Parts: sequence; structure tokens; C-alpha cells
Amino acid sequence: MGGGPAGCAAAIVLATCGHDVRVVTRPVADERPLPESIPPSTVKLFDLLGVRAAIDRAGFVRSSGNTVWWGSAPARVETFPNAALGWQVTSDRLQPILQQAAVSTGARVVSGRLDVQQASDLGAQITLDCTGRSGVLARARGLRRAATANKTVALVGLWQADEPLTIADPTHTWIESYEAGWAWSVPAIEDRRFVAVMVDPRTSDLVHDQSAKRVYLAELQRTRVFDSVLRQCTLLAGPTGWDASMYDADRYVDGRLLLVGDAGSFIDPLSSIGVKKALASGWLAGVATHTALVQPSMAAVAFDFYAAREAEVYSVLHALTTGYLAEAATGHQHVFWNDRVDELSTHGAVDQSEVQAALDRIRASSSLALRRAPSIRVEDRPAVSGWEIVLEKRLVTDEEQTGVRYVHDVDLLALLDLASSYDQVPDLFDAYNRAHAPVSLPGFLTALATGVARKWLVMGDD
Repeated sequence: MGGGPAGCAAAIVLATCGHDVRVVTRPVADERPLPESIPPSTVKLFDLLGVRAAIDRAGFVRSSGNTVWWGSAPARVETFPNAALGWQVTSDRLQPILQQAAVSTGARVVSGRLDVQQASDLGAQITLDCTGRSGVLARARGLRRAATANKTVALVGLWQADEPLTIADPTHTWIESYEAGWAWSVPAIEDRRFVAVMVDPRTSDLVHDQSAKRVYLAELQRTRVFDSVLRQCTLLAGPTGWDASMYDADRYVDGRLLLVGDAGSFIDPLSSIGVKKALASGWLAGVATHTALVQPSMAAVAFDFYAAREAEVYSVLHALTTGYLAEAATGHQHVFWNDRVDELSTHGAVDQSEVQAALDRIRASSSLALRRAPSIRVEDRPAVSGWEIVLEKRLVTDEEQTGVRYVHDVDLLALLDLASSYDQVPDLFDAYNRAHAPVSLPGFLTALATGVARKWLVMGDD
């Protein structure tokens, strides 16, 4: 149910594997175009799903990164690593590409709407709810839970520049925080940009008896950079309102139902990873479903693996958002920010300082003197192999029960076996690349430092 990125990704996987797949999607006329930024790392998913060539032909704006005015910090330009380019897309142009790819692999895509009873009467062996925020079956079964007590509304308009805009790279996503919310903008075509404000209607002093347009323009006037830029532009369309409040699911698998993409969880657009998250969720749901259909004895393992991964992805992105919001709160004393930091802080933030400290220690040491930690175990755990979920040997500790096998494409089990035999990083790196699939030196160093930081590897006299 649902023909967006999540539904199409799942359909492509399942149809490629030879299953009978029906995708029921809302009529095109019912879709409102939503601008989206897609990071360069999504290319791996495009390749997996066989849509990269079609994406390249579509003529989407290619972006080199973000320009950010956030909190009290000075403006910063964030370019993607290795000069990679992302994509600036709109949902109404992306969705037909993905649906055509699903059809070309053998899925049947039909336009229509299903209520809960109709969905139950289809007789499907497994149903995937990919209906986005609507969450038709997710809501009906009471599986959704709000992540915060706060509400966020996105008001999105389309603007045309009356003269060339030179404030920042025109391909970039522009992001600015202000007293009572934050704004973002992505290019559409040529001299046009989508501009959105993210506000809480209960705490942002909105004037409720005014039109959406007047509220939208009033909020933009509270920004510093955007307000200055938009004085050189004309509002062509909008604003359109979107609910952007975060949520996740109590369960991502309920019997023979899987919640996929935004049907299961939604993260604040600050991460700029919405489409990638949906595609990854759909791909993994397809792999788990295929496994359950061809190996019924692995169904419970496959579905548990899918549910755990969805929960983990949401937790990581939630923590990332926590850091962004906490940073903005230092520069804006307003209940909009304070409430969100208080609400989100229980999730903790992603902290790479321990990995960096371990890397600094490795670089400063004359001899690695590494040995495998005695607490490490190697046990069977579920993992993706091709189009199926299988049981494979993974590194397990009391704190890491799900198991770990790869960090930056480095096989940790192989690294741990080799580590005690070499005292110098270059020798260990060369030995690994001779015996296994070659990896880059930066990736190898990150994996090695992660092993030391997580205490999988004991260094020197530790």
C-alpha cells in the first residue's frame, strides 16, 4: 500500500525475486509536490534498485552540499565529501520514475485507495504499509506513537528570483534557524526555489485568524538571511502546509504486516535524509519479505531483523536531530527550541569523540601491540546477503548483542584475527588488503579506531 519511494523500493526487490506484487497508490492528481534533498550516498540504493540511469536522465538539480546559518554560529558551507553531488528533487517527478522501475521488474501498479477492510480482503500473503504519514494500517492497529509532545508544521512556497541570487551556492540546500523556528530552501529549476518555514503553531506566536500566506510571510520576516534574499524574489505558489511532527512505531512488524518508510517513523527534515531513509526501509522490507516467503523457517528471524533495524535507524537519526536542535537552542532563547531540546535529550547525541581519540592514540603510538579483547564472542546473527537475510558469524559483546561484522566495508572478524600479528598500521593495512577485498586507508583507519574505542581490540598495556 503506497507507491512512493518506500513502496516502490520494496516492490522492485520483490518483483525482481519473482514474487507476485501489487502496488496500490493514490491517484497522481491527489499528490502534492514536496521538495526533497537526496545525499550522494543514496547512489548505492539507486544502483541496488536499478534506477540510477533513470534518475540521471531526469535532469534534477545536482547539489554539492548545504549552506547553513544556524544558532549563534557564523555561516558555514558544508560540501559533500570527495566532490560528490546529491540531487534536489520533487516528489511528483521522482515518484513516476520509481513506479516505472517497479513496473519494469514485474510489479503491478494500480491507482486507487484502500481502506482497512479492503486491504484485509486482498488475500495477500504479506502486506506492506508504505502509505507515509497517512499510515493507513499503522494507525488502524494503533502502532504509531508520537516522538515528542511538540507539533511541527512545514509551510512551503515556491519563489522566483527577480535577479540572480549570489548569497550562497544556488545548488545548495539553504538552512537558517531563527527565534521561533527554522527555514530551509532547495532549488527547483533555474531561478526558482522552494522555501519552507518549520514552526510550532502553539509556541511560535502565529496569528490563527490570518491566512496561511500571511502567517508564512510573517514567519519569513523573522529570519535574517532568508528575509533579505526573498526581497529579491516573487512568491509564485503556496504556501502548502505539511505536518512535520516526528513519530515512530511501537512495532514495525505486526503479524504479516510490515510498516515501511514514513508509515513506521518520521524524522525531522533537518537530517535531509527522508528519501534515502524511505528507499532503504523499502529495500530491507523487500529483502525480509522475500526471505519469509522462500524460507518460512527464517520468517521470524527476518522480520525481527527488519524491525530492529528500523528502530535503530530512527534512534540514530533522532539523536542526530537532538544535536542540531541543541546547537540552535544556544543561539535562540525561545520555547520552540527549549521544548525540543528537553524532549529530545533522552535519546542522547551521536558522539564520535571516542573514535577520534582512539585514532589519535594509534597515530601517536610507535607500536600498536593490539590483541583481541577477551569479552569478544563470535556468534551467528542475522544479516543481509544478496536478496535474503541469513545467519552469519558476527562480533558480539554483552553491550552489542545484535552483532557487528563490517565498519566502512572492513571485515571486523578478519581485522581482529590479523591485528595481533602486526605492530605497524601500514603492515596491518597491507596484510588485510592482500587477504581480503581491498579497502581504502581512511576506511581502514576508522574501522581500526572504532575497534579500539569500542574495546573490541585492546591496545598496549590496557
